[in-house]
Amino acid sequence: MNAENNQPEYPEKYYAQLLFFARSDLEWAKSRLERTTYFYHKPCFEAREAVEKALKAFLEASGRTAPDLHSLRTLVDLCAQIDKEFLRLRSKCIILQPYQHEARYPELPTYDFTPEMADEAVAIASEIYDLVESKIRFLEERGLIGRL
Repeated sequence: MNAENNQPEYPEKYYAQLLFFARSDLEWAKSRLERTTYFYHKPCFEAREAVEKALKAFLEASGRTAPDLHSLRTLVDLCAQIDKEFLRLRSKCIILQPYQHEARYPELPTYDFTPEMADEAVAIASEIYDLVESKIRFLEERGLIGRL
């Protein structure tokens, strides 16, 4: 933490930068969800973005290069090759994947984002972020960053 303004220090390592941005996206999604009365696509998109960055952070912390792609299913499968616990998250990543496009562009014929969808997206993102953060903390505590 930066004592001057009570903000977290920006990390030096790439995996930690990804996790920093994932946390930022997740906090943004939560705050949007609390304040919106209609624009439920925004927390859906930000929650999805948080998961993408968190999964990439885990890959980087494990010594793998995070691929330059946006498929949550592919990313969670790559994480599961390292740690089988990620397998249980696959169906949740599939729920979030459409928000990469659908929550950002108006080409869809109707606006069908609901408060329930946004609640679910933020809950999923929180669960995945918490798991990734704990896995990375485990690697850091044991000196295993970049060595799996």
